[in-house]
Amino acid sequence: MNSIDGEFNPAAILTDAEVREIKDLYLTGDHSYVEIARRFGVARSTVQQILNCERWHHLLQPGEREALAEMRDYRNRNYPR
Repeated sequence: MNSIDGEFNPAAILTDAEVREIKDLYLTGDHSYVEIARRFGVARSTVQQILNCERWHHLLQPGEREALAEMRDYRNRNYPR
């Protein structure tokens, strides 16, 4: 079965541009998963999957996976749960 990636998938809620914006917002260090999820009208888990490169990974730019991981590590160290 072939899957359709991104905004061309009929079940997609987000556009490619919105996914890029989600990553950009997170990388500023100023926005949590919950804040971003509310802004885009999606579940926190959706944002988490995007930022963990589990969903929408076809949009990854060179070095982006590492940058997202570094921000996660930074936030985990500085904002423990």
